[in-house]
Amino acid sequence: MASQPPKEKRKVQISGKSSCMISLPKRWVKEMGLVQGSPLTISRHNSTSLLISMDKNLGGNVAQGENDIGSLFVSRPELPETILRKIICLYVQGYNIIKVRMIENSSSSFLKTTIRELVRRQLIGVEIISDASDGLVLQILLGKSELTIENAMKRMSIVSSAMLEDALFALRFFDKRRARDVIEKDEIERFGSYTARQILGSISHDFFKEGDDSEPENLAVYLMISRAIGNVAKCARDVAEQVLRLDSPIDGRTSEYLGKLGSAASEIFDSAVLSFFKRDSRAAETTIDRSKEFSSLDGVALENQREFSRSPFDSGQLMVLVGAIEALKSVVYHSVEVSDLVLNLTSEQYVRTEEAVSPTISNSGLILERDPMNVFS
Repeated sequence: MASQPPKEKRKVQISGKSSCMISLPKRWVKEMGLVQGSPLTISRHNSTSLLISMDKNLGGNVAQGENDIGSLFVSRPELPETILRKIICLYVQGYNIIKVRMIENSSSSFLKTTIRELVRRQLIGVEIISDASDGLVLQILLGKSELTIENAMKRMSIVSSAMLEDALFALRFFDKRRARDVIEKDEIERFGSYTARQILGSISHDFFKEGDDSEPENLAVYLMISRAIGNVAKCARDVAEQVLRLDSPIDGRTSEYLGKLGSAASEIFDSAVLSFFKRDSRAAETTIDRSKEFSSLDGVALENQREFSRSPFDSGQLMVLVGAIEALKSVVYHSVEVSDLVLNLTSEQYVRTEEAVSPTISNSGLILERDPMNVFS
């Protein structure tokens, strides 16, 4: 008589507010060749048992399933930018293989070159595995083990902060070379797309890695915070683009005002992202309060512009300064957006629930104390 395999006990774990999870035996997972996203079937065996099984026809790795292959057909003339955006959308949605089919013509060679450049500069973990006359095949070689969501967001915040600092330096000291470097920096798009892909994949497949938040609603907030961080990088590019419009350096007094304004915006942004990584609601509140102080500095800068408008000042330079100040105001706006989202993530730090009223026992029996929050009692 064949011996029965040993039984293993598992405890039900609560994830979030309503999800229940139970871990699978590691030995069985390895024997079945299961990986992240592997499909399993759960059926009721009897009144007290569940049966978990794997469909061998699907295989253990979903990267080879039809659901993970996205095909993009370019059957009519389209702008390269439109096609690139569609590829990024498929990447973010979690496809592991992206097939780009196109009709061979005079523009197909240029389009392929543009796609190769996109893969190199803006998408993490993508390789071109086929380059045929009728199109390209891209394969995404990513797993949650390479880079956690939070570490990718840390990298995004560091890059955005550095871009803003370089753009402000270029504006104050008329450094067009540094301004071009800011405009051409593409790390923020790479990590932004990667973060969006990993977050959406985690929410869809309920597969979470240690170091990432295990609640889908919180991961959705992560996605909005990563977008806000990416928008700060766009503001830095806006400042850098203003530098390229300058024909001559700005004067010392204006440079000093811009330095104060830029330092204030940078500090508010750094404070906002730090409150997120520390999950600190008080730091988020402080950041929101500091953003209000930015308005007074902004008013000083605007008054300085009015003085320029009454003097023989280059109108083109004045427009550059207005554009730069508006970009810095947007940095503060997105920083406040991050802080507001941090408050959503850390509500347990400042919300106190009323304790349940305990009954008191008297000689005559049970007496329930009145709940002061109940207006009908």
